Amino acid sequence: MKYAYVALAMGLMASTASAQEVLDDSISNVGEENAKAAMAAVMDKLKDPVSAQFKSFTRPDPMYQQYPQNIVCGMVNAKNGFGGYNGFTPFGYHIRTKTTIILADSVLSSVGGELSRIAFKSLSCASALGVSM
Repeated sequence: MKYAYVALAMGLMASTASAQEVLDDSISNVGEENAKAAMAAVMDKLKDPVSAQFKSFTRPDPMYQQYPQNIVCGMVNAKNGFGGYNGFTPFGYHIRTKTTIILADSVLSSVGGELSRIAFKSLSCASALGVSM
């Protein structure tokens, strides 16, 4: 009987882990496989990954990024520790290095915030998403 509860709990966790929501049809801009990899990587860094909402998937402009096919840019909104949504925040994901950067205010105000800003700029997602830095 004990094992049945564990299996049920594991099943519930698996079903809620993929409960993210995509609010537009921008996945076609980066490909479904790349979008799913980026969403999983971003969700891994969120306090409440089940609440994640995604939109505006894109790639950097080749004028600013030598290998834009290796990068997925987008916007994510998720609940914070208090249960409220933060608002859409830009993110960048490098497919080959598995590097994920979410440009949240809490990240930017942290000690490593400037490094995050520089890394985000290096992905060239700011210009692709129309984010001023």
